[in-house]
Amino acid sequence: MDLAAVVSACESTAFHAYFSLISPALRDAARGPLRRARHNGRSCSGVDRTRWCDECEQVVADHLLNGYARLRKALAGAPARTRSGEAVREMESAVRWLTSSDAARERLDLVARQMRRRPSDEEPRGVRAARAQLIYHPLRSIEARVRRTDAMSRGASAKPERDLRTSDWAKPLREDKAAFELLEDAVIRLRNGGLDLYDIPRGLLERLQLDPPAARRMLRESLERLRTLRPGFYAANVAGYLGEEALIPGATSQQGPEETFILEEAKESARRTLNKLLVAGPRTRARCQELLARLSGDVPPDGTEIIPWTMTEFGISVMAAERFLRRLVRLVTLADLDWVADQCASLRLKGD
Repeated sequence: MDLAAVVSACESTAFHAYFSLISPALRDAARGPLRRARHNGRSCSGVDRTRWCDECEQVVADHLLNGYARLRKALAGAPARTRSGEAVREMESAVRWLTSSDAARERLDLVARQMRRRPSDEEPRGVRAARAQLIYHPLRSIEARVRRTDAMSRGASAKPERDLRTSDWAKPLREDKAAFELLEDAVIRLRNGGLDLYDIPRGLLERLQLDPPAARRMLRESLERLRTLRPGFYAANVAGYLGEEALIPGATSQQGPEETFILEEAKESARRTLNKLLVAGPRTRARCQELLARLSGDVPPDGTEIIPWTMTEFGISVMAAERFLRRLVRLVTLADLDWVADQCASLRLKGD
């Protein structure tokens, strides 16, 4: 099939040719944004592993149909126009390229390979124009649009930061500017694929002149106020993006049988991991037992003390210590504080 088939008067021939020309490059360009927006960066695959999930396939199919419709309108003399009413020059250039006499002599599969390459000064102007208008332009802001669409489909806000900044119900949250900035940042990070509520950006900490432990305490208090003030907003825009272990204690609703089963699996997995730490080599074992005993004690350890202690005992940096402690706190919470405390006490009695 030659390139000129894309502008054939026969719709079925034209769409088949358009699909062959544009689809491979469009999928290449959409793969990364869709993974980030919908799969937290992991690969996307459907049930049979030979195609993407239905939602991502639908996004690509919609973009292909919309692009084909734009091209057919341009071929019919109604090209896309800018806000000032001028015809988009790149679309006009693409149309001239596809309708030129050379198009009938170019193999469609070879041009499709060209479309998948990065733009270069050496390639034909028509290839660059078609790539820009039929691939890159339709995918502009796709990541944000998919996140917003998915969020709205499960009852979350289209723009949660706007609701927090302008809604009357959120006025109490805005009284403390530093606490509100931390809350807003956390909600935006979740919407953009963040997995850790308390992984507060260093730049924000420096601007607010807060150390990590103080900022995390402030954020936890803000989240609890949000949950109390607007449970529905909290459930849709915070809890809906996190696992049970990352939420504020008591903030989740009653679980059904499936959720209970999943939590039990997570608990057993956490206990197995902690058991490995408790029976590690002699030196590591002693330090881990001491640290876990502190984390599971009746009185939570002060971050200003436990972080330096962890740095010294394990010989790691402050950032590594914070990440290590966050991971351990998560595991201890999942495994059950009393269980961890009992394990540590039992090992001390054995002199292990």
